[in-house]
Amino acid sequence: MLDSTVDIETRAHELLDALSARARSSASAISLWDPIARTHVTVVNHDYPEQVMNHLNTWFIDHDPLYDEMRRKNLGALRWRDFPNYRSTYSVTGVFRPAGFDEGLSARLVTADGTLAGTIHVNCDDPRYPSDDDVAEINMLRRQMAEQLDFSLRPRLVAELLAPDAQAWAVDGLGRSHLLRMGSGFEAPLDPALIAEMATATRGPMSPLRPEVTRWHDGTSWLHVRHLSTAPRYRGDSLHALLLVSRADLPMGITPRELDVLTLAACGMTTNDIAARLFISARTAGHHIENAIAKLGATNRASCVSLAMSWGLVSGRVLAELTADVIHPRQSA
Repeated sequence: MLDSTVDIETRAHELLDALSARARSSASAISLWDPIARTHVTVVNHDYPEQVMNHLNTWFIDHDPLYDEMRRKNLGALRWRDFPNYRSTYSVTGVFRPAGFDEGLSARLVTADGTLAGTIHVNCDDPRYPSDDDVAEINMLRRQMAEQLDFSLRPRLVAELLAPDAQAWAVDGLGRSHLLRMGSGFEAPLDPALIAEMATATRGPMSPLRPEVTRWHDGTSWLHVRHLSTAPRYRGDSLHALLLVSRADLPMGITPRELDVLTLAACGMTTNDIAARLFISARTAGHHIENAIAKLGATNRASCVSLAMSWGLVSGRVLAELTADVIHPRQSA
């Protein structure tokens, strides 16, 4: 599902082509709302100059009175002539008219559950268009368009399928995040700073391991975190991975210290390296490895590490610290 070749950009092109055949325009475009980057991103553009699209994705969304009216009152498509004195605003005098447009329309694409999916824009060089029929056509289609282009739809479906009780987060490559679903095992969203650590510890360029599952402690209980990478769905797609976070104790009697030791061993460290890293003796580090071998039913250290990886017995905190040390090496005393 997350690697589907039928991406959002393809659907956006198909939708705008279908609309262009039914409603007159000199230029039209669809911009998606990216809840991770918290910005609008153009996915399909028919004949708008670059400076107009830049305006529509930035100043227009934040300051334009027509867009603000649609947002505050949850209105459908609005034209310039539907909004008093709109022709005297900066959008018209400073952007649209200099680009050759004499009338225009915008509509927010909102799903049935109230999720903003993006915005559609239509401009014409003839002030008679978009007509009333064109407005009706766009209003009839905009809910369907929103459902087709919802940034978070596919990740939410995957989360509900794989981990119905988990807290689900969409994250980008920098660790920025967007909560997709709370999860029944949680009373409140996890700290976004912790989510950022979870994302970058295993998928950052400096991460020593890229496990699918890691274990974290949020100060209340142990967390089982499943990391699912995603394929780009359009140019500029910020979605980098899906995190499914559930509350779960460490299995098979593994202790927190044994989890740390197993993680460092999986990173290729020797017993002496592990001891130095954890400020314990080599003998103590060896005992932790022996205990883990017995608990996992392994035959030797190598098979123990392999089994630990398959069970998701990897400390996310240890990976985060190792990654930080690569970026900012520790100073020797």
